Amino acid sequence: MRQPRDTPIRTAPFDHPATPGWPEQQGALLLRGLATAIVHLSEVPNPGTFALPYAAPVQQALDGVVLTRLLMKADPPESVPQLVEWCARFPIDNLPFPTPTGIAPPDSRLLDEETRQPNRICYELALSGVDPTAQQIGRQAMEDAAELCRESDSPDIYQAFRELLVTRPVLTGRELALLPADGKGLEVLAAPLRALYLPVPASHLNRDTRTYTACGRCRTLLHPTVHGGLVCERDTCPARGAVERGREYRADDIDGGTYQLIRPLRQWVSEPGVLEQQLAERLRKYGAAVQLWPSYGSYGLHVRSPQGKSWAVEVKDWSSAALLGASTRPPTAGPPYDRCFWAVPRVRLQQDTGYRNRFRLHGTGPGSLQLELVGIDDLVGIAHRERAALPDPGAPTGHPLPVEGLF
Repeated sequence: MRQPRDTPIRTAPFDHPATPGWPEQQGALLLRGLATAIVHLSEVPNPGTFALPYAAPVQQALDGVVLTRLLMKADPPESVPQLVEWCARFPIDNLPFPTPTGIAPPDSRLLDEETRQPNRICYELALSGVDPTAQQIGRQAMEDAAELCRESDSPDIYQAFRELLVTRPVLTGRELALLPADGKGLEVLAAPLRALYLPVPASHLNRDTRTYTACGRCRTLLHPTVHGGLVCERDTCPARGAVERGREYRADDIDGGTYQLIRPLRQWVSEPGVLEQQLAERLRKYGAAVQLWPSYGSYGLHVRSPQGKSWAVEVKDWSSAALLGASTRPPTAGPPYDRCFWAVPRVRLQQDTGYRNRFRLHGTGPGSLQLELVGIDDLVGIAHRERAALPDPGAPTGHPLPVEGLF
């Protein structure tokens, strides 16, 4: 039987469960509901078997937009397909109904024009409201995994579990079935794993070759585009150049099918986890001691800096600085710390020069003043300067800092 705990444990299955500081005006509510509907539609396992009536979140979003357009004395969308087309065609700040300013980066859309799949910002907006089904399942499964490892006093199994989610976002059915026998103790987590890896939907399938293709950089599956190309769902991958094709998975049943992490975990666990591993290695080069995912995931990295200070660090890769700011809550569990950092990839600060300002403007959550938003490179720079200031640093202070990569 599970015993009650005196201290709340945050298992960090996602960045946060909601954004209570996000403004509740009508435009914000409408946009959040629309994003939730788009995510809900994308999670239909087989669109070919879809039938009316629409699920409640979808119908509510359509009703809200129709009513708003009628009050504007403008033509409403005639159907859900037309509403979906608006989401792919119009930037969020130019949708044909009022939306809050400063919530989304300029020119961002809820749906990718090439793949007709929800963008990162769409999931960020949806997460700030009522959770779509896959997010609820994913959060519960992550919490269950942390609790099972805690009950058996097995931090090493939890570390192996997080490593799996980071390095293997795609598995064949045979690989998934064999995971409990890989010698890492994952048999304890067989049930949560079955909820986190689901069959790949047809939207990823190359119908000519009957294969799914993984990204050669990040290992997530590539999306076919409407023009016959391939694109990675992680927007930092296309920023590095042409698509790199990785492993191919057959759509037949020879290997038991193909499974992938559900999208919320790919976006908020796997992707930041890769960057956290990378950050840990960079910090260690300057004498920092780093523990990944301490206390069963209470936060991302516990760092003992070169001068002996304790840092709580989490990598946050959010396109919306406003939504990230509204979620500011330093960790309340895990190893104690002197400073708390949220580290964001360089690409976010380059794409949006006002990112830090928007984060601070919306940072009204509990403990927001104690939380420091920095670039990943900036955090490495702090460790570098601390090491250089020691009497005998013993570190390469005269060489350039290691450059932040993606993976």
